[in-house]
Amino acid sequence: MAVYDEDTARPRMLTLLIGVTLATIVVALWYLLDYYLRESDSEVTWYPPEHGCVLLDGGCQAGLGLDSGLSYSLREASGHDGLRFEVDVYGLAAKQVYVEFIGRHMNIRSQRFTLTRLPGKGERFVGFGDLGLCSAYVEAWRAQVVVVSDHGLKGSWFDFDSAGLADALSRREATRSADEKDCLWTQTPA
Repeated sequence: MAVYDEDTARPRMLTLLIGVTLATIVVALWYLLDYYLRESDSEVTWYPPEHGCVLLDGGCQAGLGLDSGLSYSLREASGHDGLRFEVDVYGLAAKQVYVEFIGRHMNIRSQRFTLTRLPGKGERFVGFGDLGLCSAYVEAWRAQVVVVSDHGLKGSWFDFDSAGLADALSRREATRSADEKDCLWTQTPA
């Protein structure tokens, strides 16, 4: 019966490689757990919208992690002056939803609209508002939709041009007074 002698030591390089490999695995696991299980209330976790989405052609969708997402639509508000923002959330119990409009490539401040839950419609949130900018040229906008839930803040963004809204709101444009005929939206006081 042969007895194994443990007198031979591991080479130092092998010990170093084992230590580096274990440290790399621990860092990777920490990153994955932090990313997927984070429940932060201060930072929004952003998810990209579906590819090929055109916001003004019926709405867009975006996934918000595993088995959850939202759909967002922007259209003329019937019975209200301005626009109607509608967000349907699925796979996530939303406490609150808000939409923030940011003018891209423009030096203007953003505007935030808090949406209200429609009773009896599950996770459907609706809001009304106006961007409040008077402009005669095409402007690029980004609508950032943020869902507040027990799992933190999750959101997505949707880009659109105001020229598309001008076409969608052509009936509203026809009712404007003569001094506002070159304005896309009504002017808000600064």
